[in-house]
Amino acid sequence: MKDHKWIERNGKRLSAMIHLPDGVANPPVVIFCHGFTGEKVGGNQFVLRLANAVEAAGYAAIRFDFSGSGESAGIFEQDTTISGWTDDLRNVVEWTRQEPLFRDSPVFLVGQSLGGCIVLLHDGTKQPVAGRIAIAPVVDPKQNFHDTILGPELWEAAAAGQTISHFYGKGFSLRPDLVHDILEHGHSPLAACQSYRDPVLLVHGTEDTSVPAAGSTRFAEAYGGPVELLLMEGADHSFSRQMDLLQQKIVEWLSAQAY
Repeated sequence: MKDHKWIERNGKRLSAMIHLPDGVANPPVVIFCHGFTGEKVGGNQFVLRLANAVEAAGYAAIRFDFSGSGESAGIFEQDTTISGWTDDLRNVVEWTRQEPLFRDSPVFLVGQSLGGCIVLLHDGTKQPVAGRIAIAPVVDPKQNFHDTILGPELWEAAAAGQTISHFYGKGFSLRPDLVHDILEHGHSPLAACQSYRDPVLLVHGTEDTSVPAAGSTRFAEAYGGPVELLLMEGADHSFSRQMDLLQQKIVEWLSAQAY
């Protein structure tokens, strides 16, 4: 069963779709975080298909749009920052904890690409979670956005205070806020993970040219908690040919966690 909700916290209005498995009391909850320029359905229905898979396995799923993305309030070009997205996720986790249906449920986080970065940045000391799954995560935002997603020319233009557009084949514009936020705060999952020890699953395609798999390998090597790294041979950033396998691996990993 699916039900749309507006999650309102700290003046933000986030559009969310809630999946509830039939006949399961206090189901574990999986919160999904979409990627940069994405939304809660996802290209090729990426997020929706993963949410449907975990719902079928007996989990509740919450997929939401970050501020300025999808149907949520805000404007993409000014509200798309890593600081803003981490705050959005905190709001969604807080809302989930306060919902009577989920009050006693373990909460897992799943994110793809920049959403994976947000999942790995989440402050578990303030909002503990039962586990994290990062799919093709951005582990070094500065390098990835400078070298690939924006490219050096647009990165430097944004750093100098200009609004940029038409990056990585997308028809979006961005004010300088995203680049300035990265330059000011760094937003390093490798640093953030020193403060938590949650179980982590990293899934990355060996043919990912958007976000190279080397970042996931570095995270797996640096992380002090329980971690599993799954490198999918031949998979690109969208996992378009490996979607069934990706769904299977995520459900298997969730099922193996003690909660």
